[in-house]
Amino acid sequence: MEILLTITYTFLFIFIIYRMKFFELPGLSKRNLSFIFVLKIFFGLLLWAIYTFYYTDRSTADIYKYFDDSKILFDILKTHPSHFFRILLGISNTSPEFDTYYSQMHYWARKIDSSIYNDSHTIIRFNTLVRFFSFGYYNVHTVFICFLSLVGLTAIYKTFIPFLQDKKRELVFIVFLLPSVLFWGSGVLKEGLIFFALGLLIYYTTRLFSIKSIIICVSVSLLLAFSKFYVWLAIFPGLLFILWINKTSNSKLFLKFIFITVVLAVVGLNIDRFTDIQNPLVTLSQKQIEFNQLAVGNLTNAYHQAIPVAGSIIYIRPLDPSLASVIKNSPQAFLNTVFRPYLWEVKSPMMLMAAAENIVFIVFIILCLVFIKPLSTIRWEYVLFCLSFVVIQFLIIGETTPVLGAIARYKVPALPFLLIAFLFLADKDKSLKKFPFLKRIFRPLS
Repeated sequence: MEILLTITYTFLFIFIIYRMKFFELPGLSKRNLSFIFVLKIFFGLLLWAIYTFYYTDRSTADIYKYFDDSKILFDILKTHPSHFFRILLGISNTSPEFDTYYSQMHYWARKIDSSIYNDSHTIIRFNTLVRFFSFGYYNVHTVFICFLSLVGLTAIYKTFIPFLQDKKRELVFIVFLLPSVLFWGSGVLKEGLIFFALGLLIYYTTRLFSIKSIIICVSVSLLLAFSKFYVWLAIFPGLLFILWINKTSNSKLFLKFIFITVVLAVVGLNIDRFTDIQNPLVTLSQKQIEFNQLAVGNLTNAYHQAIPVAGSIIYIRPLDPSLASVIKNSPQAFLNTVFRPYLWEVKSPMMLMAAAENIVFIVFIILCLVFIKPLSTIRWEYVLFCLSFVVIQFLIIGETTPVLGAIARYKVPALPFLLIAFLFLADKDKSLKKFPFLKRIFRPLS
């Protein structure tokens, strides 16, 4: 039954791809886009197989732990429908009468008290909604998350393709076919929701101010904030900047970028002075403490068994809730996120994929800088937009995450933007004249 449902929903979404105008893309046919969708499902199934037959502790596997909790929430519908909808929608669901349900879920409540929103609720709710269609079969959820992820990636492609018409093939690969994006962005994980929300937010922000665009932007902005708040935080300055440029002009764009960055930094670092929101420096320090406790084995899994010490743990400097501490730690944090894991640190096939990708990315960036376009012809607003998002996200990850495997996964949503930024810099004609054999790989797409 699971196989039949998985195949049926796969063909249903392929039908939607062929029918929807949204999926009409320059440089990428609907046939090839459907192939990418099937490829994503393959990688989603691969992730399922790895965490089913290789890493067999279901209680600590992200693909299962939120899926299993969603069953507990879904079953409430049979006995207390009003309670089910209140939990699903997050409306008046904190009274003691709900504690009975939450105590049965292993990952609804944090193991460590924190003022930070528990984004596990979002992926649990997503799985709960999909259960109306999946009848509890896991790989149907894989098909749904792959389609949502594809929607977001398609939106990212549509955002940048008007400015990269001579690099369609390269953009297709960067957006859709990076191994880490295919692997982590195709499982029943938060990354799929992040790509969905992130892509639509960027695409429709550049198309404000229609009623449709505003509604979509508000909706997916909330979804992104509730899926991974730091990703929303990282993209926000760049969105304001690109919106300002698009609605005025690109004159003095570097001054505009600096102005937005400084203003948001000053407001953000003092937000606790005029609101009840916790200071972000305190939040960063708190997140590092939480992750360190998890990495060194100070927490237990869903069955109250000790979680083993992380196999790829690294040392990062303790982070105090002060700007000086953040600045001091930033070089190490950024370098860890960009370059690690090194090849000699590899302890699993997934880490090997991340290490190999890092090397390829570095080579790509160097080539783009060697064969750089005349500076006056570069669309600097989009370079700054992409790099702003990448740098902020990489710093947040590096400041708080002492596990190489987690770093490799958490930075995945930023990877396409890192390469897109340098793709804007690259002079394709120069590189092809120097290396004619590349014409076979990067021949123009119709």
